[in-house]
Amino acid sequence: MKKLFHQYNRKIWIVFLITLIVGIIVFPKLSGKIPLHFNTLGEVDRYGSRWTIFLAPAINFLMILLAEGLRKIDPKSDSYQKFESQYYNMMFFVGLLMGGIQLFTIAYTFGYELNITRIMPIIMGIMFIFLGNIMPKFKHNYFVGIKTSWTLASEKVWYLTHRFTGKVWVLGGIVVLLSTFLPVQAIAWLFIAIIIILVLIPLGASYYFYRKFG
Repeated sequence: MKKLFHQYNRKIWIVFLITLIVGIIVFPKLSGKIPLHFNTLGEVDRYGSRWTIFLAPAINFLMILLAEGLRKIDPKSDSYQKFESQYYNMMFFVGLLMGGIQLFTIAYTFGYELNITRIMPIIMGIMFIFLGNIMPKFKHNYFVGIKTSWTLASEKVWYLTHRFTGKVWVLGGIVVLLSTFLPVQAIAWLFIAIIIILVLIPLGASYYFYRKFG
């Protein structure tokens, strides 16, 4: 049980408790349904019951369990000690993201005019910049990072791929942030294009580094 409470995941527990308390407070005031999904124009295209307000704390709690479980069953579990700070900060960032989504849902439900199409690029841009900065510090493992057959086959390829991809993701995050100034119709297409590029580049980079150094 002690492994579920330690200095590295303390911040995740705090975010979990905050999202849980917020959910409990607003739950009686919510209508029968709340927005669950938005289309590319920022319009609600799917609703869920008011119980979905507890998705954020549920996911945050699951992440706490997952964070401890994954590193325990990973054959390279010893590697996690070398990047514990980055590992748990990544989980913490996802927890903050879930908390932000919860607050956005509450605000939208209570009638505040918020354009998700403008907000999402900001959130995703910050996420890519954050991940790009910590990615080079990920050590060889089977659950966190860029896991291709080439990176898993060689620690050197793993290191080179993550160092290169980290820089690309930071740049991609900046482009995503700047896209908020574009017309709404253009944001979705640019965002999709950037996502595809940021997914394909690590694959190509890992293959290139393996052919050269593997």
